[in-house]
Amino acid sequence: MSIETPKGEIERIGKKESNKDSRGELILTGIRSLDQKLGMELSTRRGLPEGSLILVSYPSETVIPTLFTQRIMLNLADKSKDNVIFYVHSGRPYDHVLRSFQAYEWDVSPYENKNWYFENMFDLSSTAMNTTLKLGKIEVRRKTYVKKIIERMKHVKETQNKQCFSVFDDLLWMKEDRLDEDANALITFLKESIMSFAKIGGVHFFLLPQDVLDPVAERIIMNAAQGIFYFSRNVVGSRIKDNFTITKLMGVAYISETLEITPSEVEGFKIESTAKI
Repeated sequence: MSIETPKGEIERIGKKESNKDSRGELILTGIRSLDQKLGMELSTRRGLPEGSLILVSYPSETVIPTLFTQRIMLNLADKSKDNVIFYVHSGRPYDHVLRSFQAYEWDVSPYENKNWYFENMFDLSSTAMNTTLKLGKIEVRRKTYVKKIIERMKHVKETQNKQCFSVFDDLLWMKEDRLDEDANALITFLKESIMSFAKIGGVHFFLLPQDVLDPVAERIIMNAAQGIFYFSRNVVGSRIKDNFTITKLMGVAYISETLEITPSEVEGFKIESTAKI
């Protein structure tokens, strides 16, 4: 018996058409005023693309970007017990990180060691080793640790089928490990990370203070990231204003505009357009 397939069509036997959106899943941040900006009038699909690496670029004199990502992680932890959070801190010790949550009365204790894990890279440092040829070589201990955390997330995803999210706060360890001086090593690290995040799903934030890493390294990271959240700070009269712009976000429609971001008792943060009406 022969099965005839119409010309120009591919024969499919025993496979049903998938109803899943081929553009990928989107994940809401839980900050309503931000989620409303993701998609806006351009699309009904709102949220951050699943499996994305989001670079958060910010001036060193503000803590708003750190609090911003902390608030998103708390919202995701609270939303479902199947959401697992990995908060990797390298710029500050554990007790300092906790204080930043407590300052705004954000309580992480109900989730800690249940579906929230603090990963301490603050106490790690790179060590110099010599090869047999007496050439200097850097043992990148923090990069190795980051890879192990990513592998842990993959393991949780594969064995428990849970959604993993992460924050790497901040990327100054790249300078200590001299990763920003080796473009090839940095590109390889980012490619491996992005491929892993695509398999893991969730959303993953890399926090990078501006003008700290080598400009070439910073540009490589920006090119690799699927999204860039750019923060700035300026003084208007007697008031300091923190501004926020989505300069890049692959996989979701958005309008690039300058937004003002301020702490809010209701949802953690309030994000408003700075455009004059």
